[in-house]
Amino acid sequence: MKLLIIDDEELTRDGLIHSINWKSLGIDSIYQADDGLNGFELAKQQSPEIILSDVRMPRMDGIEMAHRIREISPECSIIFMSGYSDKSYLKAAIKLKAISYVEKPINPSEIEDSVKEAIANHKLLILNKQSVDNSKHDALSKFALSIIYSNHSSDISYVDTFSSLGFSPKNTVSYTTLIIKIIDNSARILDVDISNIIASLESTLNDYDLDYIYGVKQEEYIICHLFSHVKLDQNSLVKLSKKFSTSISNYCSHYISIGKSVNSIHKIYESYNLAIVQMHSSFFYPFNSILFQGTENKYNTVSIPCEMISDFSEALLQRNKNKVTKLLDHLKEILINNRSILVNHVKDVYYKLFLELTESANNFHISISTDSTESILGHVSKSSTIFELHSTLEDKINTFFQSFEDVNRDNSTVFMIKEYISQNYHNEGLSIKDISDHVFLSSSYVCTVFKTETNKTLNQYLTEYRIEKAKKLLMDSRYKITDISSKVGYNDGNYFGKSFKKLVGFSPSEFREQYLEGNI
Repeated sequence: MKLLIIDDEELTRDGLIHSINWKSLGIDSIYQADDGLNGFELAKQQSPEIILSDVRMPRMDGIEMAHRIREISPECSIIFMSGYSDKSYLKAAIKLKAISYVEKPINPSEIEDSVKEAIANHKLLILNKQSVDNSKHDALSKFALSIIYSNHSSDISYVDTFSSLGFSPKNTVSYTTLIIKIIDNSARILDVDISNIIASLESTLNDYDLDYIYGVKQEEYIICHLFSHVKLDQNSLVKLSKKFSTSISNYCSHYISIGKSVNSIHKIYESYNLAIVQMHSSFFYPFNSILFQGTENKYNTVSIPCEMISDFSEALLQRNKNKVTKLLDHLKEILINNRSILVNHVKDVYYKLFLELTESANNFHISISTDSTESILGHVSKSSTIFELHSTLEDKINTFFQSFEDVNRDNSTVFMIKEYISQNYHNEGLSIKDISDHVFLSSSYVCTVFKTETNKTLNQYLTEYRIEKAKKLLMDSRYKITDISSKVGYNDGNYFGKSFKKLVGFSPSEFREQYLEGNI
């Protein structure tokens, strides 16, 4: 909190500064001025919360100075000091709502009491202001969400509410809705994100002299209505949206959809409807894209070939990586050039491709993941873009074909051992004897062959395999660390933690924290 001391006597100012423990009162910064004019200028520059001022000073007295300061800082607390028992000054101080009027010679304890009263008054003002701001914010948010629906029976109430919230319908000629979709791991907008996003939005809109209100819908969309006293063309709206997008792209992925501009607040639902229709096509665009009239249905309609799934399955069966790659490239080209296809239809196609890949891997006794049918479906349904979905499928396919290369490098015994471990690593009792029994060889021979072929002991490979599986589970915050240890074959959580840290360099909890912070 800032304090400004204004007195033409340097001795008085120094005495006040050194006779009171200001930091214990919550005063962080103290400024000084030697007359009313300098005090006014310093108050404009520093915006102190509390002013301690003499009354009679050269060039400008304390009363006139306080009048001017009240015009620029009405919430500032003022304490007057004077060596004259002049009723006219006392009356002026009362009119200015001064905290107190302290007579000279000054008693430090009296000044301290007055400052404490000023601090309490300032805190009360802040709380009241926050309460008013919160109430107004809630009213604006409710109004922003209410006007997205057609309601011809109460058009006039929209205008009345708009006016009561501090806007001028007479001076507003253009209303436009922006829909901002935030892409988050939890698909929810955190309060801290909203404050950052709105601060960036406000900064952008100030450059365009625009008013706005906003509301959050389904914990995923920010519905923002722009109000302008001049008609906004699409180029201006796209330009400001791009500027806003750039300002928030460092801390959140998103889409921005621009509705059409309308000339009445009771038509704003038309702007919203267009924006939401355009937002449906965001699945076919990269993150941080701006969607507006003309971006959707840009290309000729081409349907997904019916034989795509069977051709994909056959290519996997033939182990023809080149053919699989060409089929996927063709599919991606069809989809990104045809945004009129229903998103659910696209996801259904990819789901079937994932299932074909999983089935082919099982037929070849290849482990490409631990995903179940349910988890595949969950991943496909939650994918935000065609690019994310396609990239995941490509990664799985690369793993599929890499497995064949690994098989060719390994002899059949090593391949069988690795396959058995991939299927049983979660079993805490898994032993070298179990593995050797599975491949019908002695334990000593199995250990020797595996070490010779891989340059790793069986126990070393098993431990590394389990820790790699644990790392993937730790990346998903839904799993508790104690559950993860048992999922990867450790019945002793402490031993799991020690093994994990020895290999990774972090404890399981530290690894998760580093991953969530983006450091891994």
